Amino acid sequence: MSECCGATTWSTDEAHVWGSCGWSMPGMEVKVFKVDDRDMNKKTECPRAKDITKASEEEQGEICFRGRHIMAGYMANPDLGKDHVKYIEDKVAAAIDADGWLHSGDKGCMDARGMVKITGRYKELIIGAGGENIAPVPIEDNIKKLHPGISNIMMVGDKRKFNVALITLKTKGATGEFPGTDELDGAASNYIKGVTSLRAAMKSKEWIESIKQAIVDTNKDGDVCISRASHIQKFTILPQDFSVTTGELTPTLKLKRGVVDKKHKAFIDKMYQSRELYIPYE
Repeated sequence: MSECCGATTWSTDEAHVWGSCGWSMPGMEVKVFKVDDRDMNKKTECPRAKDITKASEEEQGEICFRGRHIMAGYMANPDLGKDHVKYIEDKVAAAIDADGWLHSGDKGCMDARGMVKITGRYKELIIGAGGENIAPVPIEDNIKKLHPGISNIMMVGDKRKFNVALITLKTKGATGEFPGTDELDGAASNYIKGVTSLRAAMKSKEWIESIKQAIVDTNKDGDVCISRASHIQKFTILPQDFSVTTGELTPTLKLKRGVVDKKHKAFIDKMYQSRELYIPYE
């Protein structure tokens, strides 16, 4: 984070845990807190995780930093007026609490040795109907790892009874900046013999079954889906990939989940009404 002037944790070849970002460097403090939703100054330190690869919800919270490497604040320009200065002051107050802890926005845990693991971003978390906190990125990444033909996947399930997924396939011309064409590309182009277009893949039983299997295998993986609330129960294949020009990605290619949700809301609602596992996009 630029707000902490560079690195806060590190690990070495002699002391390394896969999936961890290491332990705090000398002179720096790292703690994991349960933070009040309305007042960041009200926080309780989480217990150390017995196993950072399978941390319980109680053991996870917001990762916070403190030390001389933390910024003094964001720089304001008085020439822009009092409203601007107040805006910057509010931004600082939203980043660093009264005790000097910089709130990273990352959800994670720390074990007894001080090894820190990031498990998600609070802005990306899905809050299930039962109040469960679900980090979608590890689940999405695992499905993409199991199925090389998938380009992007976005889980939906905030305040809903279960999760569904919007999936895009790899197509020619899909660069991130542009959504691409209807012609399949890369691993998707020869994944199913004779299926060379996105439209054909959306109707292909073999394609649908292969994606279904990647989702089922991910749901069964306890290291990725730590509870039934994190399972994906329905999916669809979108007719084009996410991109900057179509508004779903930022200039740095980060997914705008709110934009995608709003753009496809009507169809997402239909997915929840359907009894089918795969719902063809309309």
